Amino acid sequence: MARDITGIVDRSRIDDRSLTIDRYDLLLGLIPTAFVVAFLASRLLSLPFEAAVLGGAAIAALALFDGVFFRPPTGLRGT
Repeated sequence: MARDITGIVDRSRIDDRSLTIDRYDLLLGLIPTAFVVAFLASRLLSLPFEAAVLGGAAIAALALFDGVFFRPPTGLRGT
C-alpha cells in the first residue's frame, strides 16, 4: 500500500478498507471469540471449564465447517 507524503489519510481510503471485510473474515474471527466467550462463561457462571471449552469448540467447529464444507469460497476476488 502506498503511503502519502504528508501522512494524512483521507476519508475515502478509510471507507475502502471497511468494505474489504467479508463473510470469511467474520467466520475466522468467530473461532477465537467462541473460546473467549466459553472461558468467560466458565468463570462467571461457575461452569466446569471442560464443559465450557467443549461448547466453544462446538461453535468454532460449526463456523469452520460452514466456511470450508457447507459454503466454501468459490474463487479469488479482487487483486
